[in-house]
Amino acid sequence: MAQAKQLLARALLVAATAGAASAVYQRAADLRDRRRFPPPGRLVPVGGDRRLHLYEVGEGTPAVVIVPALNGNILEWLHIVRELRPDTRVCVYDRAGIGWSDPPPPGRLTIPAMAADLYALLEASGVAPPYIVAGHSLGGVVARRFAADYPKQVCGLVLVDSSHDDQAARLPWRQGAGANLEFALRRQTRILGARRLGAALGLTPDLEASVAIEAPPEYADAARAISLSTLSRRTTVAEMLLAARHRNRPPDLGSLPLTVLTSATTTLAAWPQLQDELAATSTASRHVHARHAGHNIHIDEPEAVVRAIRDMIDLCRS
Repeated sequence: MAQAKQLLARALLVAATAGAASAVYQRAADLRDRRRFPPPGRLVPVGGDRRLHLYEVGEGTPAVVIVPALNGNILEWLHIVRELRPDTRVCVYDRAGIGWSDPPPPGRLTIPAMAADLYALLEASGVAPPYIVAGHSLGGVVARRFAADYPKQVCGLVLVDSSHDDQAARLPWRQGAGANLEFALRRQTRILGARRLGAALGLTPDLEASVAIEAPPEYADAARAISLSTLSRRTTVAEMLLAARHRNRPPDLGSLPLTVLTSATTTLAAWPQLQDELAATSTASRHVHARHAGHNIHIDEPEAVVRAIRDMIDLCRS
C-alpha cells in the first residue's frame, strides 16, 4: 500500500511539473508569436483600450463588410476580399478575441455586443455607410443583428450558410447544442503547450490540413500561431457556449435586400427549413443554393459567394 501511494505521488508530481512546463512554454510562445506576426490590417480603437483588427482593400460605395464564422478570422476570407477589390471597398474584421483583435470585456460576449462592436469599428475606422454586410455561420447572426439595430447603415445583406438564431433548440441535440458543448469541452481540455510542441514536430496533421485549406500560403505560419494561441482557445470556447445557449427569433428585416446562400449538401434535416425562415425575414429576399459546397461555401465554392455579393452591389447601386 505504501509503495502504491509513493507511485501515485510521483505520478502526480510528474503531471504537475509537465503541466507547469507546458503553461510556461505556451505563454512564452504566445508572446513570441505576437512579435513575429504583425496584423495584416490595422488595429482600430473601439472604446477604452480595446482594438479590433480591420483589413480593407479597394475603393467605392457601398462598402462590403464581411463577418466571419465562429472562431473564423480574416485569413480565410482574403481570397474573396481580393476578388472583390476591383468592385468596391471591401472590409473583413476579426471579432473581439479572434485573430489579431483584443479580447472582449468580461461578461460581454453576446450577439448584441458583437453587433455594437462592429458599429464602433466602422465608425472609428472611417468606413462610411451604407454597407453590404455578409455574414457566414455565426457571423450571419451578428450581421442580422447589426442590420436590425442599425438599419440606416445597411443597404443589403448576404447570408452565407448562416446560423439560425434558434437552431440550438431546433436541431437535434447531437447536431446542435450538444455538438457545440462537446466541441467546447474538447478545446478547453486541450493542453496547448503539448499541442504546440506536437505542431513543431509535425505531429498535428489535422491542424496542418486546416491551415492549408483556410489560409493563403504567405499567412500559413500566422494562421497556425493563431490556432495555437491561448486567446483563440478561450474565445472559441466562449463562442461555442454562446451558440449552444443562444435562442431567439431572427429579427424582421422589413424590405431590406437580402440574399440567403445555402449549402445544398448539408446532412442536417432541419437546415433547409431554417434557411427558408431566414429568407422569409425580408420581403425583398432571394434564396440561392450552392450545389457543390458544404458549410464553408466561401472555400468550397467561392465563386458563388463572389457572385452573390456582386449582385448585391449592383442592386444597392441601382
